[in-house]
Amino acid sequence: MNTAYTCARVSLRAITKNLGVIRKRLGRSGRAGAAVMAVVKSDAYGHGMVPVSVALEEAGIDALGVAFVHEGVQLRDAGIRVPIYILSGVQHGEEGAVIDKGLSPLLCSREQFKALNRAAEKRRTRIDVHVKIDTGMGRLGFVYDEAELLAGSLACYSNVRVTGVATHLSDAAGSAYYTGLQIRRFEGARRSLESSLSRRLTAHVANTVALFSYPASHFDMVRPGIGLYGYGGKGLSPAMSVFSHLISVKTLRKGTWVSYGRTHRLKRDTRVGVIPMGYADGYSRMLSNRGFVGIKGKKVYSIGMVTMNHIMVDINDVDAHVGDGVLVIGEDRDMRIGADEIASRGSTISYEILCGMGLNVRRVYD
Repeated sequence: MNTAYTCARVSLRAITKNLGVIRKRLGRSGRAGAAVMAVVKSDAYGHGMVPVSVALEEAGIDALGVAFVHEGVQLRDAGIRVPIYILSGVQHGEEGAVIDKGLSPLLCSREQFKALNRAAEKRRTRIDVHVKIDTGMGRLGFVYDEAELLAGSLACYSNVRVTGVATHLSDAAGSAYYTGLQIRRFEGARRSLESSLSRRLTAHVANTVALFSYPASHFDMVRPGIGLYGYGGKGLSPAMSVFSHLISVKTLRKGTWVSYGRTHRLKRDTRVGVIPMGYADGYSRMLSNRGFVGIKGKKVYSIGMVTMNHIMVDINDVDAHVGDGVLVIGEDRDMRIGADEIASRGSTISYEILCGMGLNVRRVYD
């Protein structure tokens, strides 16, 4: 790997292995036939949306999920053929792209129904969509107790055919009560829609955490995101490892201030190493004086504020020199630094750490 850069190594094999773990989990819950929609939005959580999607399609994924239309267009232009669901609906002016690229939106409002119906009517075609139900997330979708009213108005949209219904769980990693409540609300909304339409709809609710913890949420399809990349369930393998190297090593005297804002003052003469990675590369400023990396199998801790392009670390306890490799997250020989472990030190979540690492870091795949 070229040491002139900080690089993220992404294991596509780990991602497809994680897909296998997810399918086995569905089998144990009695839902072996449930489809899997791999969520690859936000550049596949920093792992690279196109290469990850290509690998998943080759591995037999049933569908892909993205947040926005432009992501779906990018995947179609890259040659992806499996169904692609737009989880955040369709914004004004995007209806033509949705139809032309064969995308499958989750509609969140009557305005979206009307606009998409008009666009389909002009093209003399019909488009299949799913309905998004808000069961307690408070974000996108029709409020669950409006499902019956919605069902009664669907006949107005003759060029839009509802084939599925979904919701998003807000606290699957926290409250079992609230998660159960959301599932029950969803079931009621689903029944109303199916009764009005006189047909069964494809239902999907489960994210990664629910997939591993709430079998009742599996329904006809599941939507793993973070689990594909190695977090959120048992038996999963992290797919991303980020490596850098030391570009400077020098000894600073006791009492010296390190980095912006003078937040760290050396309590002893200290060998300070500099790593060419900062918050512009996804290493959060929240990790200032709190983060750590691995050098020669040992944890070394950041000192001073994380800057735009650099991190300073105390290397007094490791025989490190310019050019030595640095493990930022992931695995290297016998050392592992999980994105969730780093996230806890920065008061955030593994999702943000992984997505951030994709912003300005060169990726290589194996």
